[in-house]
Amino acid sequence: MISKALASATKGGVAVATDLATLEAFLTEEGLKYSVHGDYIRTSFATDVYRDQDGDGSVFIIARMDEEGEYFKLLAPNLYNYPPDGPSRAEVFRVLLGVCWRSKLIKYEYDERDGEIRAIIEFPLEDSVITKRQFLRCLNGLVQIVDEYHPAIESAINGGPGSLDEAEETSENLRRADRIYRLAGVEKRRTSALDVFLEE
Repeated sequence: MISKALASATKGGVAVATDLATLEAFLTEEGLKYSVHGDYIRTSFATDVYRDQDGDGSVFIIARMDEEGEYFKLLAPNLYNYPPDGPSRAEVFRVLLGVCWRSKLIKYEYDERDGEIRAIIEFPLEDSVITKRQFLRCLNGLVQIVDEYHPAIESAINGGPGSLDEAEETSENLRRADRIYRLAGVEKRRTSALDVFLEE
């Protein structure tokens, strides 16, 4: 199926723009649930730490191709909301920029009109075709980074100190615990970032 998607993205051996069908093929081969809405794909991942504004442990992700398939975007919209005149905006922005500095992939964006905070991975493809490995790394990285730094961002939004070091330590402790469970052969009931579901 992947080779079929890649073949459809080439003409005469020359790479052309990536389309949504290519991304759909990647998701289908991995057994991930998704839905197509016009010019974008929507999927959703369960999270260990991140909770949305309703308390749900999941992050919605949108994948889209802009500029006629020459520009790739993967974004998690509406992760948080913080008013433009909020009292802790300096701390909130410090933490968001700190995450961008520490992580390789994502950046956080802020809409000063309505206070939306979202995470995004984007890059130009131009005359190249995105590979399955690239796409899955972006998908996994987006969920992992949102999950890891959630405690620091949430703390800053609520008026507290947003400690990125503490968030990283907590995340590492969770990974250690998972390794111990696996080594002991214990089935641990957990909400994993790999447990994907589609919102009905």
